Amino acid sequence: MTAKSRTVIIVSVVIVICGALTFFFISKLRSRKPPEFEAVDMIDRRANLPMVESIKRDLAEIKERGQLIVLAPYNSTTYFLYRGEPLSYEYELLQSFAKEHGVALKVIVVTDRKSLYSMLNAGDGDIAAARLIPTDDDKQNVAFTRELYRTEPALVQQELPPEKANMPEAAEKALQPSPTEELPEIELQARRITRPAQLAGETVTLPEKSAYRRTLLELEDNISGDINVIEAGAELGDEALAQKVAKGEVEFTVMQANLAELKETEFGNLKVKPIVGRAHSVAWAVRKNAPELMNEMNRWIEEKKNGALFNGHYKKYFIDRRSYRERVTSEYLTSATGKLCEFDPLIKKYAVELNWDWRLLASQTFQESRFKPNARSWAGATGLLQLMPRTAREYGVTDALNPEDNVAGAVRFLKWLTNRWSTRIPDEGERLKFILASYNTDAGHVEDAQRLTQKYGGDPLKWDDVSYWLLQKSSQQYSSDPVVKFGFCRGLEPVNYVNLILERFDHYKQFVVN
Repeated sequence: MTAKSRTVIIVSVVIVICGALTFFFISKLRSRKPPEFEAVDMIDRRANLPMVESIKRDLAEIKERGQLIVLAPYNSTTYFLYRGEPLSYEYELLQSFAKEHGVALKVIVVTDRKSLYSMLNAGDGDIAAARLIPTDDDKQNVAFTRELYRTEPALVQQELPPEKANMPEAAEKALQPSPTEELPEIELQARRITRPAQLAGETVTLPEKSAYRRTLLELEDNISGDINVIEAGAELGDEALAQKVAKGEVEFTVMQANLAELKETEFGNLKVKPIVGRAHSVAWAVRKNAPELMNEMNRWIEEKKNGALFNGHYKKYFIDRRSYRERVTSEYLTSATGKLCEFDPLIKKYAVELNWDWRLLASQTFQESRFKPNARSWAGATGLLQLMPRTAREYGVTDALNPEDNVAGAVRFLKWLTNRWSTRIPDEGERLKFILASYNTDAGHVEDAQRLTQKYGGDPLKWDDVSYWLLQKSSQQYSSDPVVKFGFCRGLEPVNYVNLILERFDHYKQFVVN
């Protein structure tokens, strides 16, 4: 065989091998199923996604998973953090719904509202909440629940000084120069709109893809003149536009009247008038192929809507203007400022000693005292991290009401617990749950639950298994089991303690820089 022949054969073999490998990898890629959920930070970077076919996931699957996922933007009535606590009208209602169905509530913040329904159908969440106005166009892609409340589209404009506001329209026109005259050297205020018809020829700025664009188009049909509608950039929602009106950067916008009245309270120089369209409903959205979830949400809304739950939350977030103003002007409106409380620097300082994300220690601090350094429990625990007197003495705390002394002592205790569990629970994520539970109740009770877990066939290294048996320790049958050394325990408290701290930590990670 000649050298040329050998070369031809070698090249042919290489081509065949490369082709086979290419076919193999392409086949693997095609057969790979996309993940059902993406990480939160990946979701937040998605922009203007095209509509996709709905995945199939209904209430039964949600309950099996144990978690209801809500897609929501940050705003003053859908979802926000204030003094370290997740709050808002829609969030608290959804939290009640999730609790009633025995599942945890998870919120994924959507920074690009245009992709909200695409993400819902793709399975990134189960419910979309964002002061949603059901429109015929959107009903082609998603299904809307029964209404949460009704409101109207209101024009938002700057309030004028009294002398200008009371000026007759004829006198106001007399001040306008003729086309041949030079402008007078005085600043003329814009004319206040008092009737929808006066919007003819005016420019109104709306959020991108606002449902109120159609409202203004319908209004045009009834007045003599066009309304120039401008869509703001994707980063500007209705609340941001209200602020621009207050600053004089935008002349007019239209937003939900009950929300507009809150912005009037916040800025002081806004006028919410007139109403420019018919009253409409505000609802939540779910996938069209999730009838069980839709039916259950509608049943729940009908049952609760006229009761204390809905009325109380509506009053709290739409009617109580004093509390609203207090929140929006606070430096601890966490979602806007990134600050949790006045003790952020202290918590950051001591979290380093634990090698913890400081937001985790902050979540535990909130759970213990709601960031109140003078907090006292019925059992005698005191301070930011609620140290019992014996624990305080053991870990060198002389004044548990002194914030630094309290946090320093609590961190020394947490370090001891970390060392205790470090060799017993190899997985770091699992170990954290054992540490937190031990801080809340006692490491001995957690070890009892481990022994029960092992005795009855569970995995003593997995918190899900151990927490089940920790709950059983509140019964006589299991608190007196031969493997139990520390007796009765109110197991629900430490189990909830761990869940709440980790859920809140997840909220903090979305808004607070590490």
